[in-house]
Amino acid sequence: MALTRRQPYAQIIDGEPRCPLATPETIRNGLQFVAHKGDLLQVSYLRSGTHWVQYIIQLILNDGKPIDSYDEFHRRARNVEYYADISQYKAIGPVRTLRTHLPLRLEKLNPEAKYVYVARNPWDVCVSLYHLVTSLSFYRFQDGTFDDFLETFLTGCLPYGCYFEHLVAGYSLKDEPNVLFLTYEELQRDIREVVLRVASFIGEHYLKALKENGEEGQNLLDVIIRNSSAESMKKVMVFNFSECSDPDVDRRFKSLNITTNSAHEGDTTRHNCVRNCKVGKWKEYFSPEQLRRMETTIREKTKGSSVMDLWRDIRAEALRMSREKETPASLTQL
Repeated sequence: MALTRRQPYAQIIDGEPRCPLATPETIRNGLQFVAHKGDLLQVSYLRSGTHWVQYIIQLILNDGKPIDSYDEFHRRARNVEYYADISQYKAIGPVRTLRTHLPLRLEKLNPEAKYVYVARNPWDVCVSLYHLVTSLSFYRFQDGTFDDFLETFLTGCLPYGCYFEHLVAGYSLKDEPNVLFLTYEELQRDIREVVLRVASFIGEHYLKALKENGEEGQNLLDVIIRNSSAESMKKVMVFNFSECSDPDVDRRFKSLNITTNSAHEGDTTRHNCVRNCKVGKWKEYFSPEQLRRMETTIREKTKGSSVMDLWRDIRAEALRMSREKETPASLTQL
């Protein structure tokens, strides 16, 4: 008898699993969206560093000034797939910044727009996404097991589709002149260098500004690094599902009656979007058998691409751990 697996809820739109927060209209429009001249569109699979990188972008564009709330963050960089007509939203600041978890495709690139693709290793994405879908009520998976979620992750039946297909598509465009390809691990390893690269990509005058000293003797680069720390972002990146300044989004949230297990200050309608901004938490979750399943899928899904060379060291460690014997602790996760 085959094992029945539970999966996080995803609505099916035109035969594909999609996020419960979107609608058929917004998804279809999002898939056809082409960034306008001068736009800066950030693309990433869910839980790959979306908020962290966009937070840095906003700090660069706004002279290092901290963002006051998630609502302000959302208004400055809206998600394309949640709006029926994203073109009606103008830039708040010098550049119109947008975000999407939909894949980056060559045929939708505008040579007069700029794109930032953010990638994160599959082991940490899997664990981080597991925490998300077991936290938010609209995924209907709050008591789901990691092993069931892993199977869903490997088959790609998730609200934003297959992680590996998304990753390979983004990686294939990394050499396009108007695409900046970043990894979460780079941010962890050398955030200073990444901030400089992002500033240079947006515009050379932003790079120059980072190196100039302000009134208090600190240069803007140091200010941005400090203000984009996990500790700083946790104070701001709190999503309030009970109230959103955008009427369309607010109506959608209220219709779903969303709550979170990761209640901010005891309020189950407020969700902190930032967890720990660390690399390697996957080692606390994967059993050797689960690591072998992950490796099998990696080989199948990334065949013909060198994308996994980005995480050669992490993959080597996962392979080593996959050869270890199962322990009682790891077996309890199955």
